[in-house]
Amino acid sequence: MISDDGAVDYADLARELANMAHGYPYCDPFALLGSIAAEVRSDPGSRHGRAMTAALWASRWYARWKVTDPALVDDLIEAAGRAGTVLEAAGCAAPGEHEHPLVADDPEEAGDVVARIGDPEGWLASHPDDEDIEAYACPGYLAGLAAEAEQVFKDARAERFDAPDTGHLDERFLTGDGRLDIDALMTDIERQKGSRADPTAEAAALWAARRLLGDARPGERASLALAVSHLAQHCAWGVAAPGVVALYRDGLQTFDLSVLDRPCPHPEGHRGISLRDVPPLARAVAPDAAGADDREGCPHRIAAHVRKMIDYTGGYLGVEG
Repeated sequence: MISDDGAVDYADLARELANMAHGYPYCDPFALLGSIAAEVRSDPGSRHGRAMTAALWASRWYARWKVTDPALVDDLIEAAGRAGTVLEAAGCAAPGEHEHPLVADDPEEAGDVVARIGDPEGWLASHPDDEDIEAYACPGYLAGLAAEAEQVFKDARAERFDAPDTGHLDERFLTGDGRLDIDALMTDIERQKGSRADPTAEAAALWAARRLLGDARPGERASLALAVSHLAQHCAWGVAAPGVVALYRDGLQTFDLSVLDRPCPHPEGHRGISLRDVPPLARAVAPDAAGADDREGCPHRIAAHVRKMIDYTGGYLGVEG
C-alpha cells in the first residue's frame, strides 16, 4: 500500500485503515502509522500529503487505544501539528463555493476520505456521481481533521503513558520509621479481583514499583516485587495503560535475578506462583513476618516468577529483554 519508493495504493490503504479499526490488520499497523506520520511531515500541503493527513485522522482511534510506544505517539502528534499549521495557513480552497463534508465516525467512511483525496480519478471511476470530491481535499477542511487527530493523540499521550502520581501513598504504606507496612499494601493490592484494573490496587502496585526503583530496603524487595506482579499479571486482561505497565516492568527489572544462575536447593522444582498465591506469599516473606516455608518462599521460586512477569509485561509492551 506504501511502497519503498513512496508509491501508494490509496484504495488499499483505505481498506487497511478500516481493517485496523476493526481489529484485523493485515500489515504491521505500528509500522504503517510511522510511515503515514513521516509522509505527512514531509509535505502536508501536497495532494499526497493531504491524503496522508486524512489517513492520520482515520487512524486516530486505533492509535489512541492500541499504540504501546510513546515515541510513535509523539511522531503522530508532531505530524498532525505540522499538517494543521500548513493546511490552516493555506485556508479553504474555494471559499463560499463548497461546504466542508461531514464524515461519520465509521472506519469505512474515514478510509474513503483517503481514497477520494489520493486517487480522485480512481474514485470517480467507481463513484461517478460524487460531485463533492474536491471538497474532501480542501486544505481548510483537512486542517480541522488534523487538529482533531492531534488532540486525540495528545490525550492518548497523557492518559496512556504518564503513570499517576503515588507520592501521597507514603503515609498509608510506610510506618513512622519508614518501613514497609505490608498489610496495608496488600490490602489494597487484593482489591484487584476482576479483569478491569481496580484503581486503588493499581495505585498500590505503582507505589510498590516506584519503591523498588527508589528507597526499598533489601528485606522488602521480594514482597514489593510480588505486589507489583499481582497487577502486572492482569495487564493484558484489563488492557492496562502502557505507561502503567512500563513502570511495573521497570520496577521488576531492579529485582536481583542472579539466584537463577545458581542451583536451586530444591532440584525437584517448584510449582508456579498463581494469582491467589501472591498476597499470602508477599506477607510471609516480608520483614518481621513469620515467614514462608523453605519451598514456598524459596528465593529461586520468587525470582523465577519475577522473571516471568518481566517477560510477560515486555510482551504486552512489544519490547524484548
